[in-house]
Amino acid sequence: MKTLLDNAVGSIQIGIEDHSSTDPRRVLSAVRNISAGVLLLFKEKLRELSPADSDEVLIKRNIRPARDASNSIKFVGSGAKTVDVQQIKERFKSLGIAIHWARVDAIIKVLNDVEHYLSAEPASRVRELIADTFIVVRDFVTHELGLEAHELFGEKTWRVMLEVSEVYEAQRKTCLAELDKLKWWSPGMAQASAFLRCNHCGSDLIRPNGISAKSAELQLQPLLCTACNTSMILEDLIQAALDECFFVDQYCAMTRGGDPPLDYCEQCDSDSYIAEDGLCAKCGEAYEFTCCGRCSQSLSSEEQQFGGFCGYCNHLLEKDD
Repeated sequence: MKTLLDNAVGSIQIGIEDHSSTDPRRVLSAVRNISAGVLLLFKEKLRELSPADSDEVLIKRNIRPARDASNSIKFVGSGAKTVDVQQIKERFKSLGIAIHWARVDAIIKVLNDVEHYLSAEPASRVRELIADTFIVVRDFVTHELGLEAHELFGEKTWRVMLEVSEVYEAQRKTCLAELDKLKWWSPGMAQASAFLRCNHCGSDLIRPNGISAKSAELQLQPLLCTACNTSMILEDLIQAALDECFFVDQYCAMTRGGDPPLDYCEQCDSDSYIAEDGLCAKCGEAYEFTCCGRCSQSLSSEEQQFGGFCGYCNHLLEKDD
């Protein structure tokens, strides 16, 4: 009878075989199999940690209380459905199991992109998927399952994963180095450049396609996706890069209060103004007033109308008048 570990290994092996095939129809299969294999590895760890006679409680989506022979309360798994990605994250966190979740999320994102948006041409994303999988699998199998990854997956599969990962990482490093040569308007924009993705295939293997001579023309900087060879301009990609780069800070500002890192730019009609830098990442437009002349608080686009004061201070001043 096959175990979860057998299924995990088999899925990743088949996924690598799909990737190595010259049949373009097997690319989507490669993405699905590799993604499934990674999640099965995680479930295997939860299965290992599940107490005896608990019906493998830690991998079950539904858990119910029960009494054991001594009339003590215990928890057991209920039903056939197993945990989803979010539940795996929650249970790993409770159990103190450290995972490079950014890479795992990238793997899931590739799967979602390919299945929902890029099904016509997913091949350009597979190298990223394999590169992330290689690092996640290597660390998890070694540190959490106590096994040797190259022995578990076999030399052939492991060699392909290693080679693809090394090629991708080298190309990614080259692309980032080329982007660093651009005359970015601000530190925040330079930071967001690492999150640029092709609007055709979704790859992050983006580099300048020649470099604009004038920084004023930065928004029209031509870019090239080295994964699918699509040409584009920076203006079409920067908003998505900003949203991804500052997602956590934006979310914290919305849920916990405080100033958001991105603000509205009237010139661009988009949320592309980087508050800390004091200018828009898309057009380079700077606010006339950046801080309140009375309390030194950062000023938003809506507060520009108050002539250098925040809304609260402007209200107090008008009240005094």
